[in-house]
Amino acid sequence: MRKKYRIKERLGEAFRLYFILVTLITILLMVMGLIFDGDRTFSYEAFFSPLFYAFIGVIPVFFFQSDKELSMKQLVIRSIIQILMIEAAILLIVYKAPSIPSDRIEVVISIAVGILIVYILSLVVEYIFELTQAKEMNAYLEEYQKNR
Repeated sequence: MRKKYRIKERLGEAFRLYFILVTLITILLMVMGLIFDGDRTFSYEAFFSPLFYAFIGVIPVFFFQSDKELSMKQLVIRSIIQILMIEAAILLIVYKAPSIPSDRIEVVISIAVGILIVYILSLVVEYIFELTQAKEMNAYLEEYQKNR
C-alpha cells in the first residue's frame, strides 16, 4: 500500500512541477526570443518546445527518490546534481538543434542562466505550494485537537 502511495505522490509532484516548468519556460523563451531574435516568426510547432523542455525538467523527480528525510546538505547536493543533469540535457539539445544559434556564445550562456533561473523559480513555487499545504494541515490538526 505504501509503495502505491509513493508512486501516486511522485506522479502528483511531477504533474505539478511539469505545469510550473511549462509556464516558466514559455516566459523564458519569450524573453530570450525578444532579446536575441525579435523579428523572427514561428509556426505553431514552436508551442511544443516548452512542453518538451518541461518534460526533461521533470525526469529527475523519478530518479531522485528517498524514503527517508534528507539533511540540508543532502538536499543541496541532490539539487545540484539535478540542475547539472537538466543543464546537460538541454544544452545537448541546443547544440543538436539546427534552429538554435548555438554558435553564438551569448545565446548559449543565456540559455544556461535561464535554465538555472527557471529551476530556482520552480523550487520557490514548489516551496510556496508546500508551505500552504503545511499551514492547512496544521490548522486541521489544531482543530482536531481542540475537538478531542
